[in-house]
Amino acid sequence: MTDEPTTREAPGPSPGETIKSLNEQLGDPSLKSSTRILILILLTMNKRMSAAELRAAMGLGKGSLENHLEKLESAGYVRTRRVKSYSGSGVWQDVEVTEDGRDACKALLQKIRGLDL
Repeated sequence: MTDEPTTREAPGPSPGETIKSLNEQLGDPSLKSSTRILILILLTMNKRMSAAELRAAMGLGKGSLENHLEKLESAGYVRTRRVKSYSGSGVWQDVEVTEDGRDACKALLQKIRGLDL
């Protein structure tokens, strides 16, 4: 026998609690679309992307992407801005994830990882 104290990990949330928490987060209207969740994940991974890069990565049309970005921006998860090129190549849209967006994405992924699959 050893006199060393045993350490126990604090129990995590139960599967039911994790599912309930995940369901609550997915109840957010801006996260009710798998496309918006994937856009948020992409932006969290890259911090900033152009709308053209997002359309190419997601296989979306311009109008569809604009609709999804509008919902994410109204929730405060992303910021969009028009950038004018002075080299004559026109104007493009730059999309950046906000701190709230990163936090929401990380929380969502942690909840999914917490499921004992």
